[in-house]
Order: sequence, then C-alpha cells, then structure tokens
Amino acid sequence: MAESPVAWLGRHRGHVLGGTVVLLLVVVAVETYILQEQRKAVLTAEARSTHTSAPEDTTRAATAGVLIRMHNVRFTWSRRVYINTGNMAVRAVPLQGSTVDFDDPESFRLTLQQSVVLIPPDVLEGMFNESLFNYPHSKLRKLKVRLEQEDNQHVLRVKGKVNVGLWLPFSLSAHMLVDTTTNTIVIDVSHLKILGFLSATKLIKWKPLHLENLISLPPNKSLMIQRNRMMVKPFGLFPPPRVDGTMESIAVDEKGIRLVFSGGPIPAPEAPADNYVYLKGGTSQFGRFRMVDTDILILDQEPADPFAFSLGHYAEMIPKSGIELHDTKSVRVTMPDY
Repeated sequence: MAESPVAWLGRHRGHVLGGTVVLLLVVVAVETYILQEQRKAVLTAEARSTHTSAPEDTTRAATAGVLIRMHNVRFTWSRRVYINTGNMAVRAVPLQGSTVDFDDPESFRLTLQQSVVLIPPDVLEGMFNESLFNYPHSKLRKLKVRLEQEDNQHVLRVKGKVNVGLWLPFSLSAHMLVDTTTNTIVIDVSHLKILGFLSATKLIKWKPLHLENLISLPPNKSLMIQRNRMMVKPFGLFPPPRVDGTMESIAVDEKGIRLVFSGGPIPAPEAPADNYVYLKGGTSQFGRFRMVDTDILILDQEPADPFAFSLGHYAEMIPKSGIELHDTKSVRVTMPDY
C-alpha cells in the first residue's frame, strides 16, 4: 500500500523545513543582489545630479502666515489618515507670497511646535498602506497594524505579505522610539516570522539578510533603513499640506502613538469653547473670499465628541454650516463633523 502524502510529510518534516529554508535563502539572495544593483544605479544617478536649495528664511517662517489653534480636533487628511489633537497650535506659512491659499494645500506648510499628537493604530495602518509602502516595486503590502502589551510595555505588531521572489505572509514585533538626529520614528524589529511559523529573527541578524538589503525604498524618501531598523519620516506620509516639526519623544499605549514635539510655543488664539479651529492673523484665501488680518472661528456643531475637521474638504461642509458676521472684522462658523 502506497504511503499517504500526510504520513510521508510527517516522517520527513525536518527535511522539508530545511529545504524550504534553503529555497528561501536562495530566493532572498537573488532579490538582495537585484536590490543592491538598483540602489547602486540610484546612487550613481544622484551623484551625477546637483541639487541646491535656498536656505530657509527662518525669520519669515516665525512671523508670517496664519496662526491656527485646534482644540479637541480630529484633523483629517483622509478617512484613514488623521491625528487627534488635544490643544495644538500651528502656523500656516505660504511657500510664496504673503497669502495662505487654503484651497491649494501644496502652496503652504503647517509649522508645528510644542504639541502632543495622538496617532491611533488604525491611522498608522492607513499611513503604512496608503503612503509609506504604496509605491511601485514595494516589497510589502496588505499590512495590518495593532499595538499589544509585551513585558509591561506596548509594542508594534505588523502582519502582511513580503515579496522575496514570491509573496509570503509575515508578522513582526517592533519597539518604537524617536531619533532626534534624523527627526524620524524608529521601528526597531525584535521578532520576525515567515509563513506564520518559520522564525526569521536570527536570519535577519545575518548581514546579507538585513532588512536594508531586502526592502526597496520609496521614491518620496519617507523611509530609511539601517540594518533591521526602519526609520520613518512621518511628515512625508501625510498628504498636503506638508507639516514641519521637530519630534522630541514618543510613547505607545493602548490608545495609540503619542508624539511630543519640541520648540517654542506658537501664540495661536484661544476661544471659550470645547471643540474648535481658530484662525487668526495674516492674509488668508478661501475660494473667492480673501481676509486680511484673518479672524475665523470654526466651532463644532456637535461638541459631544471631538471635532472631525478636514482642511481639504472644508468647502463641502460650508453649505451645511451656520455662518455669522457680526462685523466686518471676524467670521464665526458652526460646522458639522466631516
């Protein structure tokens, strides 16, 4: 009687696993060689080109633009990408001229100082899938992100698929910290599994199999990899308007990732309300409406929960809002959640 495949697999399980590992190593070696050749080509191209940028006018950045305070606001770029702000002050600075055109998010930047920002796990997952690893030839896809407690601290858990010649399921655990030298969030991988059971933690400690040799980098330069540490530039992950700020520290708990930003305070205005966005000072443009010495207070129509506000979609919410002009110097808007 012929031996069944299940019985044969049970007797030769060690050989099958060994053969699988060898096959994966061969495939990974080929992929690593191809990636290294691609990186050499990119470095050569960059070395042949010259790029000079004018030094930033820090005096202008500190005085120009529109001051904005967001109090208990869910500041939204897309349905999956947003940050929760308790009491955050930013300065909207035009890249050219003196008017902040809020209908053109690529024409200005938001300068952030002395604030704490909360990024929930589902938002981090959205950022990973929509921005960080969403580029041609990305080696990672279909990522799932959650935060779990391990040894009395919360760690980042990521599951998805990795391309090492063929798409294989993987899972990893990582610790997060801030590298103030590069102003990046560091994801330090501590455990890695392939196929759900095959531990690759020791394998990636071998230099040819470091993550820097396995993962291609995005063209927007929002990711750097050193050995097995992924260094993320979070401001490169957000859609326009661009955000500038200096990260000081990071803390992880069950609610999400809390980023602390350093720098001097921005003298943004405050209002006697729970949830609001307050814009003051400078010249602003909204559609055909231009305001000199801006004074616009946007109040939450439903203050029982945080104010979901989208700068990129504010125009859609105007017809649903109440607008008050008690004089020619200020505007009050009561707006529903986006």
